[in-house]
Amino acid sequence: MRIPKIILVIALLHIIRYTANAQELTQVVRGQVIDIESQTPLPFASIAVITTDPVLGAITDDNGYFRLEEVPVGRHNIKVTYVGYETQMIPELMVSTGKEIVLTVKMKEQISELKEVVVKANTQKDSPLNSMATVSARTFSVEEARRYAGGWDDPGRLVSAFAGITTDLSRDNTIIIRGNSPKGLLWRLEGIEIPNPNHFANLTTFGGGGISALSALVVGNSDFFTGAFPAEYGNAVSGVFDIKLRSGNNERYEHAVQIGTIGIDVSSEGPLGKDTRASYLFNYRYSTFGLIRSVFPEEVKDFMPVYQDLSFKINLPTKKSGIFSIWGLASDDSEDFTAEQDSSLWEMVDDRMDGKLMQRIGGLGFNHRYIFQKNAYLNTSLAATGDYMKYKGGILGYDLERYENEYIDVRNYKYTFTSVLNLKISAKHTNRTGFIVDNMHYNTVLQHAPVYDQGLISVADEKGASNLVQVFSQSKLNVTKRFSVNAGLRGQYFDLNNEFVIEPRLGMTHSIGKSQSISLAYGKHSRLEPLTIYFARVNDGTGITQPNKDMKVTKAHHLVLAYDIGITPDLRLKIEPYVQFLFDVPVIPDSNFSVLNMEADWYFDKELINTGTGRNMGIDLTLERFLQNGYYYLFTASLFDSKYKGDDGIERDTRYNTQYVFNLLYGKEWTVGKLNNKILGVNVKVNFFGGKRATPVNDIESDIEQDVVYHYSQLYEDKEPDKLHVSATINYRINKKNHSSIWALQMVNLLFAKENYGLYYNYKTRQVECWEFAVFVPNISYKIEF
Repeated sequence: MRIPKIILVIALLHIIRYTANAQELTQVVRGQVIDIESQTPLPFASIAVITTDPVLGAITDDNGYFRLEEVPVGRHNIKVTYVGYETQMIPELMVSTGKEIVLTVKMKEQISELKEVVVKANTQKDSPLNSMATVSARTFSVEEARRYAGGWDDPGRLVSAFAGITTDLSRDNTIIIRGNSPKGLLWRLEGIEIPNPNHFANLTTFGGGGISALSALVVGNSDFFTGAFPAEYGNAVSGVFDIKLRSGNNERYEHAVQIGTIGIDVSSEGPLGKDTRASYLFNYRYSTFGLIRSVFPEEVKDFMPVYQDLSFKINLPTKKSGIFSIWGLASDDSEDFTAEQDSSLWEMVDDRMDGKLMQRIGGLGFNHRYIFQKNAYLNTSLAATGDYMKYKGGILGYDLERYENEYIDVRNYKYTFTSVLNLKISAKHTNRTGFIVDNMHYNTVLQHAPVYDQGLISVADEKGASNLVQVFSQSKLNVTKRFSVNAGLRGQYFDLNNEFVIEPRLGMTHSIGKSQSISLAYGKHSRLEPLTIYFARVNDGTGITQPNKDMKVTKAHHLVLAYDIGITPDLRLKIEPYVQFLFDVPVIPDSNFSVLNMEADWYFDKELINTGTGRNMGIDLTLERFLQNGYYYLFTASLFDSKYKGDDGIERDTRYNTQYVFNLLYGKEWTVGKLNNKILGVNVKVNFFGGKRATPVNDIESDIEQDVVYHYSQLYEDKEPDKLHVSATINYRINKKNHSSIWALQMVNLLFAKENYGLYYNYKTRQVECWEFAVFVPNISYKIEF
């Protein structure tokens, strides 16, 4: 009888050991519950992890903070309830051993009515963080940027899957919204307008870039708008990217290292002092090719881009004086290329050219938020931001002599002071009023050689400062439990051209039943052109003038209708027809040119007048099944028509009128391992879109000039073939006791679809040919969090 007893003891010890090991794979989930309008904490709110057995729960303290210990790793649903507020559900939250989960839960106060109130959890995980938004807005998370196929940990590439968005090429993250030019997009970081935050920005298209300079390791949940946005957003005609940096962990030190094909990241966060709730967070990244380029041959290393970036945030809450924070962003890019010295190998003009490029962007901000009692907060920021680009280019003549043919030296920086007062007057009415003052400084030198061997001429040479002042006020009125109104007014003054613009905004939403709504929104919006356009030196035959300094800003009327239905708690359908009318668009007199089609024309030297117009209209559809039970899918479709008129009054297709784009994303996760400590994820994206617009080539003139010459009277009458792109991402997460690691393979353009990178005149065949090739972009990475 002793042998069975010994076996039983051994079995029990094994079970106890197994259980102990299983219990080790847990994590802390904590955070704060606040009112969405006033940002004031909500004490005694109830938090429950409803996917554990037994259910784990906690109650917030007097300052709205809560803490849940020993939450098992994996996906979990968290339910938050508070008397008098709508119940919030946080679905499929990823809990891992590498980092604590720190949440800020924003709850909406219920509207009191005489009828009985039925409490239903709100699980619209894509709802924007900005409560003043009515239509064409959604939030995105960093976890989605890593999980979505084609996302590449880049917010710019992530949103390409959203309805209404088209892209240019696989190699860049250009964002084209509803047929608008990429330069119409507003980038904001921590409430401050910043320069285009991409590496190698504005090289092929104003507003485009290669990859984001903001690492996914520091970005928090953020908002993206595609039309009719609230009054607090100005200087934008196409959309808004409102990016937030997350705060670092204020209780324990956490670190992350990521090594991948596109870069090496080092990140750290942790508390500053004991019991202060102060924290720091930073990330530094250096391009992998920059580290290894020295081992490659000279002819290869010249084409390897080198870049690095740094971002950080320091959060300093106080007991009585509010919350102070300091944030920063910096990036540095460089690229060199040399000309082919053997003229017998020349096929195109690029073979004869050399160049040296340097680019930098930077920002440093100071923010203070003060909460007044229970119904208001004041958010004030002071920041300095800027960008720098220098490029020197030359070309070899047929005599093999080198001639300078391009020179760019653009230095822009600005000081921004902004303050916003948010007042929650009642559960039905919240007002947000504020101002933004931008003191812009510029030093611009642009030179090029129209004929390569005849020397450089000056296109722009300007040094000075201008001011852009913006004021706004907007209110959200919950008229009834089912009907709400967002109304606002914005004013903008630009002292370079002495223009003052008034921009009204209005949005209305009516809820139909428990899971449907219909919304209508209108907004007038405006956008400054790139400053180099204002400084163009124009030769009118009698001398050099700068007529574009008086040029008005481009303006647009947006009108969007939206129908939203929750088919099930996890499945949502949204349909948005829209129309946009652009006016006061700068155009060249008596021509078909419009700035709506401008790409990266650094050497523009023509007079512009504000007689142009544009019209974008279409319909966006989104069918999304949120991640639940291990899988998700997202289908988006956009049908649109983008037209413009130059000063000649003839309506034409814009450069960006590709007419349609369809996206299908699907992802599946499996929990594996004896302790359920490993997660395998496979994600696929299929992208089908219309071909780019093109202008027919004048073959006879091209042969005479030995360069590409177009039929400029037939702008954008041709259309390239439609494209099909397939991307995939495979993630494998391993949770250990004190760390977690993630292996990832992110692949763009799996089918090796060829893309058109431009036309060139072939010296050998004496024909204009298409520079077309397939770019397959794999990114293999390993990240460890500890």
